[in-house]
Amino acid sequence: MAGDAVPVEPAAPGVVISAAVMTHPRRQAEAARLAEALGGWHTRLALDPRPDGPPTTLRTAWAAWAAIRPGATHHLVLQDDVELCRDFTERVESAAREHPDTPLAFYANWDSWNGAATRAAALGGARWVPAVPGEWVPTLALLLPRRDVEALLSATHPDHAEPEPDDVALARVLRARGRRVLISVPHLVEHTGQPSLVGNDRYGPRHSACFADDVHDRAGAPPGAPPGERERDRDRDRPADSGPARLPEVLVHRLRGRAHIVLTGPDPLEDEPRFISLRAYLDETGMTGRGLAHWEKARRDLQAPDSMLRLCEELWYCAYLLGAHTGSGHMVPPPRLVRVALRSLVLGGTALPAEQRLWTERHAARLTTLAEHGFAAGLDDHRTYGPPRPVPAERRAALPPAERIWQDPRLADAA
Repeated sequence: MAGDAVPVEPAAPGVVISAAVMTHPRRQAEAARLAEALGGWHTRLALDPRPDGPPTTLRTAWAAWAAIRPGATHHLVLQDDVELCRDFTERVESAAREHPDTPLAFYANWDSWNGAATRAAALGGARWVPAVPGEWVPTLALLLPRRDVEALLSATHPDHAEPEPDDVALARVLRARGRRVLISVPHLVEHTGQPSLVGNDRYGPRHSACFADDVHDRAGAPPGAPPGERERDRDRDRPADSGPARLPEVLVHRLRGRAHIVLTGPDPLEDEPRFISLRAYLDETGMTGRGLAHWEKARRDLQAPDSMLRLCEELWYCAYLLGAHTGSGHMVPPPRLVRVALRSLVLGGTALPAEQRLWTERHAARLTTLAEHGFAAGLDDHRTYGPPRPVPAERRAALPPAERIWQDPRLADAA
């Protein structure tokens, strides 16, 4: 479990990070380049111990977590198909100092619940967001305190890894221990889009919901950085942080060409996420009428084939609800941040059907601008009318479990 005896250097007083890159022999060269970029962490490569066996992630992930160095307080595991943001190691070290006893993820897929939570948190000015209960733990870039590494290794075994992916196993083990994962806002790694070795390409392209290098120029401030003078200067265009990390209770989620709302509940550890259709949510919150007035104006200026009007309307309303839920207590998000977040909303939820995806990719810039107009309309309505009223508890309790969306996104149309 402890790896070999190569020492690791302290990242800061009380923080000692070791690292591993999990990989398959076919991608060993890419993994080696990634490990080299991590500098003084003495990063190890964790090769799939059974490369010709059934495709799985936990088998290799187990080896990567078992590579924790002696004396390390934290261990970082990266998958081999990620791109690091600028100053990645500095940012991870800063994050570990800020949250020394918390599992930290530095990525979430743009079409996941955690991606939707990241998007909402970014637009609201937060630097961290708790992972959504009931979804897998994002594992492309994950930092665990030593005690969580040891618990994971004790609770799993590589010889029985085939039926359970590593992100699901981590969610199960951490939840059983009452541990919450925080996700960086924005994300510190991007998925490179290499072909999946375990069949995940069926979900379409998988990218970050909000990648740091897209949000900031070279002077951009790192998430989790201490508020020193240099960071204040670099962060002057960010909205103010909203305090302790909180999970948004309303997530605007798009999956495989279908949009819906996921309600996380007042007690995220106890309340199972529920889903409701976009239309039903607008009705429940009293936003249908004024939303329609804004959309009719936007549609008059829209040039799109009739076959894509439903998609455009859905994108506009998703952005409108994001704006309506962006609190009035925050500064208006910087335009660059808004565009990055909304672009991932546009592209991330349109993996299927293929005709929609190809048309969306060709017109991504124009559709992102349409979403920006929807977001601005939502902000204006928030200022004028206040936040949307919450869904009553009894109504929420009657809604279907959100996990059913992963089996059939069309279920949201009738919810």
